[in-house]
Amino acid sequence: MNAILQDVQLASSSLKQNTAHRFSKAAQCYQHHARVQQQAAKQLFTMLQSGHDYLLDLGAGPLLHHDSLARHASHVVNMDLSHGMLQQGHSDAWRICADMDRLPLQEKSISAVFSNFAIQWSSSPAQLFKELSHVCKPGAQLVMSSVLDGSLKEIAQAWQMLDSRCHVNQFLNLEQLQQFATSAGFEVKTAQQVCLKDRFATPKEAFKSVKHIGANQIQSRDGKPSGLMGKKRFGQLLSGYPLENEQAVVSYEVAIMELIKL
Repeated sequence: MNAILQDVQLASSSLKQNTAHRFSKAAQCYQHHARVQQQAAKQLFTMLQSGHDYLLDLGAGPLLHHDSLARHASHVVNMDLSHGMLQQGHSDAWRICADMDRLPLQEKSISAVFSNFAIQWSSSPAQLFKELSHVCKPGAQLVMSSVLDGSLKEIAQAWQMLDSRCHVNQFLNLEQLQQFATSAGFEVKTAQQVCLKDRFATPKEAFKSVKHIGANQIQSRDGKPSGLMGKKRFGQLLSGYPLENEQAVVSYEVAIMELIKL
């Protein structure tokens, strides 16, 4: 492991600390509720080549994909901001608890990157892609998914019945992600936007699903948490949730991308 690990630096900002704490709380139940994430992962695996030496799972969470990734590379490096997430999974797996915006890896040490439903939590996507460019070897393959603008529209619509505040995170669009990637020295081989949906019997279950995957907090840039839902008018909130075929749907607009390091 010392061959590629350089220096672990955990983010000190309140925003990153809140993010790490939120995902650590969700670690135990994440695997059961991460159904949309599994849909995206299947698409990424159809693009991921085999025969890599060091493969970085960026935002590895509870190591859901470790076994599958190990069939594509000699060594899998699991990195996540959440210590609680990394405590899950195989005891002998390589783990690095670190901030994706400050990758503690040596230059040109990585030949592949797999990142599923993680890079939307970067506080500086431009810097993130520069970091990836620094640690990736020329020709390295990156397959990644990211939540895009327009996600969680049903939850946003329910809140609009109560007030005019934004109660869901605002994400980048696909064009912005592609620009960050190309500016950092990557060729964009594939970039498509897909809508992935999770369905629930009731609006209450739909709201809980977002909490169970750790995405229930607004990414406030001043570091102050802003909860996705409150209790005071919860009944009114549920009644305003739009239904689709008598089901409560949670929609995610998702980028599916394959990049090559130039």
